[in-house]
Amino acid sequence: EFRSGQGKWPTQKRRLGRKRKIEQDRLMVTPPLPFVFEHASNLKADPNQVFAFHLEPKNISLVSPSWIRVLSLESPERVAVGSKIQLRVLSMGIPQSWEVTIQEVESFSGNPGRAHILDVAQKSPFPLWRHRHEFWAAPDGSTGLVDRIEFLPPGGFLGKLALPIIYCFFGILFRARHEATKKVFASRQG
Repeated sequence: EFRSGQGKWPTQKRRLGRKRKIEQDRLMVTPPLPFVFEHASNLKADPNQVFAFHLEPKNISLVSPSWIRVLSLESPERVAVGSKIQLRVLSMGIPQSWEVTIQEVESFSGNPGRAHILDVAQKSPFPLWRHRHEFWAAPDGSTGLVDRIEFLPPGGFLGKLALPIIYCFFGILFRARHEATKKVFASRQG
């Protein structure tokens, strides 16, 4: 036993409960926070029509840029909560498989000013992928369209080093998708 002032340390060390400590550490580990990318634009189109367009997975190929080719698509004609989409694409010559589940669908009837669709990937090039499509009804009858992506880059630490490239890629991709969506609705009106 150690007593103050004697200058002697105990010879027997107390054992720390290693197993218990490891279990506590496992419980205390928090998952990494996702990175976020957003792209917004305004479409001169009826918000309900833009929302309905996004409920139909077949339209993915209409808004995909030329350097992303849809090879196969398995999905319902119109998505709802719980719908599954399986997609194979060729992105810049690299084949990719995606499996996503629609987790949320909120139409304008629930809130006349906005609607959204949330899809979450179970299989994708990214360890975490949550894609929220937001639709805002503007006072002039146009639609605010926002794509919000929460993701973790592939490749762990090396993937984090590639974040500037990933953000650049997302910027180019979603600008192209929004422009293609604008063209689809311009051709319907005009």
